[in-house]
Amino acid sequence: MDDTFDKTAAESIDLLEARLRRIEYAVCGQTDIAEANTKVSAMKRLAQLEHSLHQLASKSQVVQDLLRLHARHPDLFQSISPEEVPSTLDTSSILSIILASASSYPSTASRLTSILDVPIPPAEQSAQLIELIPRIAKAEAIQASQNTEIASLRERSAELIYRWHTGNTLQQGDGWAESVGKLEQVERRVRRLEFTKRIDDGIVE
Repeated sequence: MDDTFDKTAAESIDLLEARLRRIEYAVCGQTDIAEANTKVSAMKRLAQLEHSLHQLASKSQVVQDLLRLHARHPDLFQSISPEEVPSTLDTSSILSIILASASSYPSTASRLTSILDVPIPPAEQSAQLIELIPRIAKAEAIQASQNTEIASLRERSAELIYRWHTGNTLQQGDGWAESVGKLEQVERRVRRLEFTKRIDDGIVE
């Protein structure tokens, strides 16, 4: 009988130690609690765990807040059955909570009922859609490749148009301007020659 009691006490202390380690890891991101020696007495192990808890509370504001909350509202840390009434609330408080949420009950019930009315698609259609997923992914990859190629073609087309414009249109314009300038020079020379000839003819006459 004593062996069974000692075994149960040791297992309970092991569980407490494991919980304390999980709490420290959740709060601090690491655990500094050393594994207790199972050969020491249960009272000494409990004292060590209590000391570790005090150390954790001293260096963590979160643990301190949880301990204060547990001291003020212990019912929050207990799993209460939905059929049981919370002992910390009186009947008027519970009634006010229920009345405050009473307006949402019909809408919630209608939404749940509408979910039940939604038809479930046949399994064959779902299987066909699942089979189409690889083809859809392949089509999306092809479309992305085509979009990239189209963008490249647009850039090349814009570059070719720019080259054609600068290489042909502008050069032709420069050629036309040069030709017009030469024609104007020739025309001026012809006019000068004609004017000179008229003067000479007038003098000769």
